[in-house]
Amino acid sequence: MAILQAQNIIKSFGKLEVLKGINLSVEKGEVIAVIGPSGSGKSTFLRCLNKLETVQNGTIILDNDYIVKDGKYTKDKDLKPILSKMGMVFQQFNLFPHKSVLQNVMEAPVIVNKQDKEEAKQNALKLLKEVGLSDKTESYPCNLSGGQQQRVAIARALAMDPQIMLFDEPTSALDPELTGEVLNVMKDLAKQKMTMIVVTHEIGFAKEVASKVIFMDEGHIIEEGTPKDVLENPKHERTIKFLQRVLN
Repeated sequence: MAILQAQNIIKSFGKLEVLKGINLSVEKGEVIAVIGPSGSGKSTFLRCLNKLETVQNGTIILDNDYIVKDGKYTKDKDLKPILSKMGMVFQQFNLFPHKSVLQNVMEAPVIVNKQDKEEAKQNALKLLKEVGLSDKTESYPCNLSGGQQQRVAIARALAMDPQIMLFDEPTSALDPELTGEVLNVMKDLAKQKMTMIVVTHEIGFAKEVASKVIFMDEGHIIEEGTPKDVLENPKHERTIKFLQRVLN
């Protein structure tokens, strides 16, 4: 059963067509790794899924609810609860600098979902333990490493109890030694059967964790399949060239 469907997604910035009819179906519990060169439309596609960017045409369905149908969006008041089922983690951590780690994770459930503060606090503490940051609850973002900040960002997204998590190159702003701690949290989420779409340059992570790999180039999905199919036996010349460049 597909939890998310994107059909014929077209996105332009002015005269520049960035997405040229993207189709993707995501099953519950799947981990989709999206790879491809810079400028291929990967991040734009992710941002279109949760309406951070609006599409010119296409249909996006999440859990049987329409976000957009043939280019026409569901009304805002009906759309908010649908979009809240999607968590998003960005390249830059986007934490509130003036709030503690605990406050960052509690903020959205209390403000957006009107969750009881004590309930939100207990849930935040549980999530921070899961991402290995129980000892940092009172710290502020400026006192954390990049890897720790990104783990807080993941906990913050999970605090809204999403049905699907979107990751936009979550390790690209990190030093190599900090990348592993973030990827380990994502691997744990995959083991818990969290549905995820991950735009990434980490081919090793895609090979180990993804159930499906998508290779994008110039606004098209060029190739998709299992990690073994796409990463070890690519069919398309463009995929072969890309992998030769990034793996050598």
